[in-house]
Amino acid sequence: MTSYVVMAPPEFSDLAGDAQESDRLQFVPDRFSFLAFVFSIVWLLFHRMWLVLLGYLGVTLVFELVALASNSAVGGVVTFLVSLLFGFEAQALRRWSLEKKGWRVIGIANGSDLAEAEMRFLHKEAAALSGPVARETPPAPAEKPRFAPTPIIPRIGDEQVVGLTLGPETRQ
Repeated sequence: MTSYVVMAPPEFSDLAGDAQESDRLQFVPDRFSFLAFVFSIVWLLFHRMWLVLLGYLGVTLVFELVALASNSAVGGVVTFLVSLLFGFEAQALRRWSLEKKGWRVIGIANGSDLAEAEMRFLHKEAAALSGPVARETPPAPAEKPRFAPTPIIPRIGDEQVVGLTLGPETRQ
């Protein structure tokens, strides 16, 4: 099951208004992104993460220049590790980029896929908007006997013993 961070655009008011408002929400998964690992630059361009793209290009350029200067296979391993690290942190960087653009976190949803997470989140929000659920009134308590037996409270000297009773429990 994957956790999704639900983010709303800056001009988003709430879900109580137009039903189309829910289409503008972004559900950002909190998991490894295989597409970001394999196609890092294309993934960054697709999500319009320009600042992160510049940082990624800068880091990979530095590692590539170091690899060319050293003439060893270490450069390939380091590039693989940078891509692996980016795959793990890509969704966190996506949330960060959205927050920089004014988006805000409005909730968290869980689901086995995106559709289930959307359904769970919107169902929970619809229940919250409809107000508290009217509950049945609890049944009236049974009538107490007129002469209730007094509990036996053990004492040692002038002090009451806590937690020790002599006989059946009489509290209600």
